[in-house]
Amino acid sequence: MVSALVSSPRLDGGFDALMNGRPAERIPLAGRLRAATDFARLKEHGRALRGSHCLLVIESRPGEPTRVAFVASRKGVGDAVRRNRARRRLREIVRRRWPRLVDRGLCMMFVAFRSTVTAPHADLERDVEQLLAQAGAMALGVSG
Repeated sequence: MVSALVSSPRLDGGFDALMNGRPAERIPLAGRLRAATDFARLKEHGRALRGSHCLLVIESRPGEPTRVAFVASRKGVGDAVRRNRARRRLREIVRRRWPRLVDRGLCMMFVAFRSTVTAPHADLERDVEQLLAQAGAMALGVSG
């Protein structure tokens, strides 16, 4: 019985919901920006907001679900270990705030700076929250 549960396709809540009744704490697949054409459109039409440790490129896309991507370049951040760490740190901060973001109409790309890897977590959180607030991405009336 357990093997059937584990090997079955994910339901709405993912593995956590199946195992302990809690919703999965992850950015949903529909909330991830993945297509090259979407990145190109975002770079061309998006508005860039610069923080201390990262850049947020954001574009309004009414009618579409809110989606997000995390970018760390070799030139901007460093070797593969640093790039992965930078993306993981940004992804974790946004993941924890995902329920408080507007659910439709935004396309966002976080671009890591070299300092993303070494900045204290509290500073990076503050930076990301300020960028999200400045962009108007935080939903009104939602507490977290």
